[in-house]
Amino acid sequence: MSAVRYGVTGGPPPGEVHVWVVPEPPPGPRREALVNRCAGLLSPEERRRWGRIVPGSRALYACSHAALRAVTALYGGRPVSQVTFVAGKFGKPYVSGDPGLRISLSHTEGLALVAVSRDGPVGVDVERVRPLRDPAGLRRQMLSPWEAAGWAEGGPRGGGGGLPDGTAGALHDGLFTRWACKEAVLKALGSGLAGDLTAVWVAPGERRVGPVRLHRVPGGASRAWGLQLIDVGPEFRAAVAVAGGGEVVRVLGAPRVTGLAHTSAGPHPVAATTSAPHRPTPTTRRPTGPAPLIPAGSHAGA
Repeated sequence: MSAVRYGVTGGPPPGEVHVWVVPEPPPGPRREALVNRCAGLLSPEERRRWGRIVPGSRALYACSHAALRAVTALYGGRPVSQVTFVAGKFGKPYVSGDPGLRISLSHTEGLALVAVSRDGPVGVDVERVRPLRDPAGLRRQMLSPWEAAGWAEGGPRGGGGGLPDGTAGALHDGLFTRWACKEAVLKALGSGLAGDLTAVWVAPGERRVGPVRLHRVPGGASRAWGLQLIDVGPEFRAAVAVAGGGEVVRVLGAPRVTGLAHTSAGPHPVAATTSAPHRPTPTTRRPTGPAPLIPAGSHAGA
């Protein structure tokens, strides 16, 4: 896998964050071989974890963690076998030997994202929109009083964006959008799922792509952050956050080393935003590769 071929030699340029889309391999005769190939790229500790997780989540775990290693090798100019990570306090991976290369991984049911930045700490999050047993309870756990008040005054409107029949579309859509934004920021901070969602204040409105204004971030000035919603399909809500950069987002197809690459040879930009803060004129193209399937699974990330 060549960095020159992918146009990413040395890592993302200043102000730019790259997000790689990694679908779960579809069922069929090639699935087992692909998963085993990805599992072969994992560290001994990752393979031990892979063997312990529930069978329905193993394929995506292997492919997403292999993609994280492959992408890190691509930007770092080293073989995949030489990529090593150091885990932070809450499990966030840091690249050994290249502290300026910042990475983040998130996966939900059927899809994973890998984010890369050289501007500063990066966090990415993807959530599959699904019915919630207690949306009001999640809202209480997620929203600050300021956000809850703003929602009550003029909350999200419109359809559910691909939700199953019988769900509260607007409520679910807004919750998952905010969830992705907040998790992305917390992952960039290094706290991830251990962080307080109510401590991150956002107001994404009804958009599914483009910059989102951060009104409050734990321990940091909101104006120094870049937070962007990215479109990876109507069944998902996804966001990427960069402390000190990330004005432009470039979304790419799965790295070839995983065996899940899209059909053409180069990178596959499917979304980009301008550098104008909070005044987006985004252009969006959907991924051209195989559509991700949605089997049962669980969310995780770093």
